[in-house]
Amino acid sequence: MNEGCVPTKAMIRSAEVMHLVARRAADFGVEIDGEVRFNLTKAVARKDHIVGGIIRNINNSLDQRQDAITFIHGEARFLDSHEIDTGQGKLSFEKAIIATGARNMTPSIAGLAEIDYLTNRTALQLKELPSSMLIIGGGYVGLEFAQMYSRFGTHVTLLGRNPQLAPGEDEDLTGLLAEYLSEEGIHVHTKAPVKAVEDERGIKSVTAVINGEEIDFQAETVLVAAGRVGNTDDLNLPAVGIDKAERGFVAVNEQLRTSQPHIWAVGDVTGGLMFTHVATYEGPIAALNAVKGLEKPVDYRVVPRAIFTDPTLASVGLTEADARAQGYDVRVGEVPADGARSKAIGDTRGKLKAIVNGKTGEILGFHILAPHGDILLHEVVLAMHDYGSIDRISKSIHVHPTLSEMVKAAAKAAS
Repeated sequence: MNEGCVPTKAMIRSAEVMHLVARRAADFGVEIDGEVRFNLTKAVARKDHIVGGIIRNINNSLDQRQDAITFIHGEARFLDSHEIDTGQGKLSFEKAIIATGARNMTPSIAGLAEIDYLTNRTALQLKELPSSMLIIGGGYVGLEFAQMYSRFGTHVTLLGRNPQLAPGEDEDLTGLLAEYLSEEGIHVHTKAPVKAVEDERGIKSVTAVINGEEIDFQAETVLVAAGRVGNTDDLNLPAVGIDKAERGFVAVNEQLRTSQPHIWAVGDVTGGLMFTHVATYEGPIAALNAVKGLEKPVDYRVVPRAIFTDPTLASVGLTEADARAQGYDVRVGEVPADGARSKAIGDTRGKLKAIVNGKTGEILGFHILAPHGDILLHEVVLAMHDYGSIDRISKSIHVHPTLSEMVKAAAKAAS
């Protein structure tokens, strides 16, 4: 399980409830007499209870398969091409799969190594709510934690070095998301690379370059969310003849095979799409290729992705810019996320965009910024399999009133 996947989403839910009760309850006719307070300790305890239950279920599943699975706790290290040291003894193998994941990258910022800073993992274990937080990084981790802690009651500043938030996603939708975060009180800066960090008597001072000018920001704490590196430092990969790629990742081919023909790698350690659902997709393929020699390739054409902000940014396939860059005759269908159900639930923020091959009608991509966008996206994922056309969605019947009607509306706009 990704170290920040379920834990983060559990805490995001606490932030959603806090935001709804503290700032929007009156909109729905709910009157609160007295102060609304957030208890971080209880929210963390809820998160830990959820995660603990999931881990227990995984361990129970492994225990029930002791006839087929030998589970060893230790730190594996390759000794040669067919032997590892588990920390509890040597173990010979015919074939192996590397699935050691990735960890937060420490960017090259002057003074960063000399201060205490948070990562997405340690930020989930805080016992006291910081009064202010500065987040370095405008990707999905930075965005989720920025909104989460802002809704908890922390004053949040986010510094992203790229021209847009969530690089690689639809520029129009990420621009809207930046506006919504700003409206909630988060100070969002793009094209703001951080030059230096220092601790001034317990207050963190961060210097960023914005429009060619050095600007200093102060906060009680700093959260670094600026990329990942592969967990391969202690594997002794040279002993098995595998060279580490950039940032410690393991390069694989389309069958997930490393440079050694009897060793495969899956998940974040490969440096590809770092999602839990991608790792669980890759795992069985690598296992079948290793055990049965199927040489089955992976297909990343229809990999859904989501950033669990509110509203959620969810996408699959190509953006409009990418589709045009690849030479497609692009047809775009877009609608605002203001359907009847959106009005009923009190949130009409966002937009949906369908990216279609104008010559064939094939769905090239779909991008949703809307409440529950991560759920709405899966209709499109199903339709895109086998290179499906936009008619699969635009001509289907959708329940009224539902948020899913907006997916059909975007599809019709692209038909």
